Amino acid sequence: MAQDFESLAQAFTQDESPQAEATTRSKISHRPNMVDVIDAHGDLVETIPFRTRKEVPEAEWQTLVPMRRAALMRGMREYSANVDRYISAAAKPNCGVCLDQRWFLSSEGVRPCTACPGYADATVRTMGFKMEAAGLPTARAVKRLGEADVNYQVGNGRRAFDKAFHLANTVVARNSPKMLVLVGSTGVGKSFLSEGIAYEMVRQNRQIAYVTGGLFADNMRPRFGKDRSDDTLPGRQQFKKKLLEVDNLVFDEVGVGDDPFGSIADEYQDLFSRRFDQGLTTVIAGNIGPVYSDPSEYQMWLDAGSPHNDPPAEKMSAQQHLTQVVGDRIISRLKTGDGTAALASMWECRDARPLEKKSRGK
Repeated sequence: MAQDFESLAQAFTQDESPQAEATTRSKISHRPNMVDVIDAHGDLVETIPFRTRKEVPEAEWQTLVPMRRAALMRGMREYSANVDRYISAAAKPNCGVCLDQRWFLSSEGVRPCTACPGYADATVRTMGFKMEAAGLPTARAVKRLGEADVNYQVGNGRRAFDKAFHLANTVVARNSPKMLVLVGSTGVGKSFLSEGIAYEMVRQNRQIAYVTGGLFADNMRPRFGKDRSDDTLPGRQQFKKKLLEVDNLVFDEVGVGDDPFGSIADEYQDLFSRRFDQGLTTVIAGNIGPVYSDPSEYQMWLDAGSPHNDPPAEKMSAQQHLTQVVGDRIISRLKTGDGTAALASMWECRDARPLEKKSRGK
């Protein structure tokens, strides 16, 4: 199966997003520094530095005495509860009708919540409102697909970009393929294409939601204790329900965001698989490729011109990483070639950012 994806270049870089950074800062600020080790009688034995489960190697975790392990677990529950309270307080809605979503989805497209201040009928029909309702960035200009500058790409990179660009336009024009997966390194144009697809759909007044991996991780992180089974917690179920029901979903920067408990990958697979089963259009974009055990070794390999006789050691192949994100069922659909799902690899494309800055004289 791996040979089907040989066009995925051997590289892996982690995108960052403002949402993911903000979430990380909030979690660090509410993280306990120390936790108490309590014996069977409830007496304090010692105080140890707090570490999350992810920060403790499995071998070390198995050797911890039960008292210390229980202390770290209490710290994890406190950690999660503190962040829950922080997010709930920060996200308290001003509008009891739409919970500050400021919009509703209907069979006719985006419809405004007129109960929200400043969103009366006369003002909500602007392009800015539709972009905001879809989740697209509004603080900067989002380019249309027709504004793509392909002159930055040459050779195999140009052919890879042309294929991805053609598939993006086909999704907009014919809603086909139903599942489009864009993979590649940072700066090659994945976000340009995914934002462009969403923007064109907004212009057509179609049901569309644009979401990033950082925002998804922030809303779908696991709960603990009684919160684990509480479906009424602010935003979580409502957020996922919207993504499952919207006609068109563009998921950019998939894989970005905190996942200390390893559950976000399961949420990805569940979301993408259920949408595919319902025949809903989904576009996925992200740095999905081989993961290397030693990033510095990989960088040295790149600097040496990527010699074929001495490749760096892989921790996870491109095939395994793609399967982890979208799941086995979607992988099988990508291989059928029946037009329902398509993979566009952009790993051979050049990073256009430095070239663009140079052309502008920056």
